[in-house]
Amino acid sequence: MQAVIPVGVAYSQLLDDVRAVVRHELQHQPQACVTIADKPTDDELLSIREAATLLGVTVQTVHDWKRRGLLKYHKLGSRSYLKRIDVMNALKGYQRAVKPPGHGRHG
Repeated sequence: MQAVIPVGVAYSQLLDDVRAVVRHELQHQPQACVTIADKPTDDELLSIREAATLLGVTVQTVHDWKRRGLLKYHKLGSRSYLKRIDVMNALKGYQRAVKPPGHGRHG
């Protein structure tokens, strides 16, 4: 059995993160025994793929933004999770550039 030793994490933060992971896992179980509200909460954890879909970008872009510190994430084992509120805040600051028609064409 592997041990997890949190270092530099306050107990309350660890507890919040564990609750969010459990909530995330329960929501993605096909036969969940617990009824979970349909309305997402700010502390809901999203997978990288879910965050990419929400942001309208590729999974690789989310990984890049994580590495650059643009998205705060939480590691549990080998998986990374992002809080919905952090993704939504990133979405507010993210504006996809829209090129005018014919931009870049030489004529």
